[in-house]
Amino acid sequence: MNSIRVSALAATAVLAIAIAAGVRMPAPREALPARGGPALTEARSWGYQLQGPRADRLADAIDVLVIDYSRDGSAGKVFTQADVAAFRRRADGRGRIVLAYLSIGEAETYRYYWNPDWRRSPPSWLGAENKEWRGNFQVRYWAPEWQRIIVAPGRTQLDRVREYFEPARVPYIDRILEAGFDGVYLDRIDAYAELGRGRASAAADMIGFVAAIGAYARARKPGFLVVAQNGEELLLRADWRRGLDGVAKEDLLFGIDGEEQPNGDGAITRSQRLLGRAKADGLPVFVVEYISDNALRRQAQARIGELGFIALFATRGLDAPPAVLKPQIEPVAASSATTPPPAR
Repeated sequence: MNSIRVSALAATAVLAIAIAAGVRMPAPREALPARGGPALTEARSWGYQLQGPRADRLADAIDVLVIDYSRDGSAGKVFTQADVAAFRRRADGRGRIVLAYLSIGEAETYRYYWNPDWRRSPPSWLGAENKEWRGNFQVRYWAPEWQRIIVAPGRTQLDRVREYFEPARVPYIDRILEAGFDGVYLDRIDAYAELGRGRASAAADMIGFVAAIGAYARARKPGFLVVAQNGEELLLRADWRRGLDGVAKEDLLFGIDGEEQPNGDGAITRSQRLLGRAKADGLPVFVVEYISDNALRRQAQARIGELGFIALFATRGLDAPPAVLKPQIEPVAASSATTPPPAR
């Protein structure tokens, strides 16, 4: 009897070890076809609409479109591959680049990953609510728990099983990839300068986070694009510029001190010189100004065009179809863009 019992215990132990080893075996997601269509560097206009975009209301002139991955931000109304294909298709038959908006410096209460209990008992990586944008919370973006919500390389069989029972565990970047987007438009890069105060590695942490997103996404879908909005101080670093396909800037000329108020010369000069580094490296620079006055728009369009950047004018809520102004000045070549400051 004892020998039988010992044998049963041994068999159980072997089975447990086998199961434990099995659940740790890699379970990578399937590779996706490489991105096709126009190059981002060919863009001469762009659109940015996060609220209520419709493919049938877009001007054919828009070369690059930034939308949310969902109609209302929720998992229940995500755009399908067919929807994304419709946004990509222009009436004249030409293709359009479609990027998915993704905030990596704030957590948003209307996203699939949000747990209502976090308001009462926030996880250690969740920070304060944004007073200007209710429902948006700062995150300690360097925390592994937050980064896993966005991107999670090294998927195992155990992860696969967990995702089956808990769909919210599927990382954000995989949802975007599988919907057929051409790339991501990363927001709240500037969180490194806010929540990262006093953290010596704040900038390196953000660069590493975005690099991980880009490496994973491009491995699944070659040619996948990564565009980063704001945080242009990071452009001083060559490793940051190398990891991007494009950069974007809000409020370059107007808006820092109030809606439609001109920015100070010092702030404008510093930002345009930093953005000029990206331009000199061959990265397209997309600028969005939230101004409605037509005279100001024309003035801004001319100045942005002289810098070789691509201008867009939108509502602060990004809730209207993008307006495309007839170009007054063609973007200039990288060699004639604003000269960047000396290397540091």
